[in-house]
Amino acid sequence: MRFLRFLFTTVRGVVTLLGILAGVAIVAVLALLFLGPPGGDGEPMALAPKGEVEPVVDLGLDPMAGGEIGPVFQAWLSPQQEAEEESDVPPGSPEAFLSTEPSEEREVRTSRGHGTIAFNREMSRAYVHLELANIDPDDIVLAHIHCGKPGQLGPIMVDFGATGDVTQYFADNVLSYEVTNADIAAATHGHGLVGAATAGCPILLQNPGDRHRTVAGMHTIAAEGDLYFNIHTRQQTFYGDIRGQLLPVSEADLAAAGLRS
Repeated sequence: MRFLRFLFTTVRGVVTLLGILAGVAIVAVLALLFLGPPGGDGEPMALAPKGEVEPVVDLGLDPMAGGEIGPVFQAWLSPQQEAEEESDVPPGSPEAFLSTEPSEEREVRTSRGHGTIAFNREMSRAYVHLELANIDPDDIVLAHIHCGKPGQLGPIMVDFGATGDVTQYFADNVLSYEVTNADIAAATHGHGLVGAATAGCPILLQNPGDRHRTVAGMHTIAAEGDLYFNIHTRQQTFYGDIRGQLLPVSEADLAAAGLRS
């Protein structure tokens, strides 16, 4: 019994000490916030006035040239880039994501695609140009830009169906689409558990709730090699019919296309 009282007294003392230390730390932080560092008067540190210097690098600055085409990425889409077969869809998957017509395995399908995303220099616009082959536009149910590594089912970054009928967009087998911040922000507004898992691309994996909402953010993901197209059809709805990881177009190829002087 004497030992138990000693143990209880010791634990209570440790808890009290921790509480005192926590209180001191809070007071110290508040003092730094409101009063400034020790020895200061709470006012921002004054800096000596500076004059301008000559430019170290002069590229011929032009603030209005930001609308010109900057980085460009392209992808060749194929069934083989899809993560799995439709027969491998996990049990209990939402019915909205399940195929409504018989599926074909990846090696049998002849569907293909080739697409580009061109970002302007000021990162206010991204221009998508995507052409499909051997896919009936009427079979397309979903068309997205996702973030994710090859073989990974990543969240949606741009949902082309959010602003129109994807079958109409691909009526001539070609999609031409201007992406703005609004398109990317709209994809973050998922609802429920499914929406939380599929909508919007996290800026940092450690904080999945903080998601990209800008064209600049989409470019960052593309530059990391983690952006891809995915076309979903009635036959291949869950994983998708064809998919293509976006890779940077070289400056030499851009020059050959007349996009560089």
